[in-house]
Amino acid sequence: MDALVKTRDKHQLLIDVDSTEDPAHGGQECVTYNGHFGKNRFHPLFCFNSDGDCLGARLRPGSVHYADGVLYFIDPVVKRYRAKFKLFLLRGDAAFADPEVYKYCEGEKVTYFTRLPRNEILKKLSWPALLRPVGRPPKSGVKVNVFDFRYQAKGWDKPRRVVCKVEWHAGELFPRVGYIVTNSTLSSGQVVKTYNGRGEVENRIKEDKNILRWDKTSCHRFAANQARLKMGVLAYKPLHLMRKFYSKGEEVKRSMEWLIRRVIKAAARVAYHGRRWRVHVASAFPLAHHHRAVLGTT
Repeated sequence: MDALVKTRDKHQLLIDVDSTEDPAHGGQECVTYNGHFGKNRFHPLFCFNSDGDCLGARLRPGSVHYADGVLYFIDPVVKRYRAKFKLFLLRGDAAFADPEVYKYCEGEKVTYFTRLPRNEILKKLSWPALLRPVGRPPKSGVKVNVFDFRYQAKGWDKPRRVVCKVEWHAGELFPRVGYIVTNSTLSSGQVVKTYNGRGEVENRIKEDKNILRWDKTSCHRFAANQARLKMGVLAYKPLHLMRKFYSKGEEVKRSMEWLIRRVIKAAARVAYHGRRWRVHVASAFPLAHHHRAVLGTT
């Protein structure tokens, strides 16, 4: 797995953690009813870096909290890559707004960006920015105000920095407000920009559930379903590596389904000559240009 972890910034590793629902329709071990989703399910946890490499996956019972076991999940990742990267960043949505996560990150020198659920105290602290701005809206139709303040919630051992983003959209009566708790020293605007990048992990999970069927956990035993999830991650890695590094001559980022249908599911003969592998396809193969684009051949 280490060989697959490549980032644009060689000194920085940005980790995204997220969970997803995995509906179950039988009597599998550890399948429990989840009141939030209103169904029986598993609740797997995933960890990706900013380039879409999957660093880990863990199957959990359906009734556990979103952040259940997240520290035991990310700690091996931090320790594994500590020697290779100087700066670690962690992003998570409001489900991972846990003081234990903050303490861990501060102790391990990990910079965290976590969405904070709204409450009345946060609303009071940001009240001046919630007043409707005077004048006409800009041409974009959205007026944005970003600022930060110190806040200590009940159960926190100390105050922490909170960045607030307020968006006034034309035609909407109330503003859209979001809070991010962080220990970063970046400007408020950079904190919001960094956090917003975590939407990519949701796209990767959705894609792989639909294409590689990560949610096909229909075995009776929990360990077998965990193995199925791990096998799905193993299948994802070479496909993502191909899309990430070997898609040459292509102007758009290809989907996993595109790679499977046009490159993987193709009749070909593979031969090894000396120090290189050769893939032979029929001269009349109509998708040969896709193979040349992906494999970088002429």
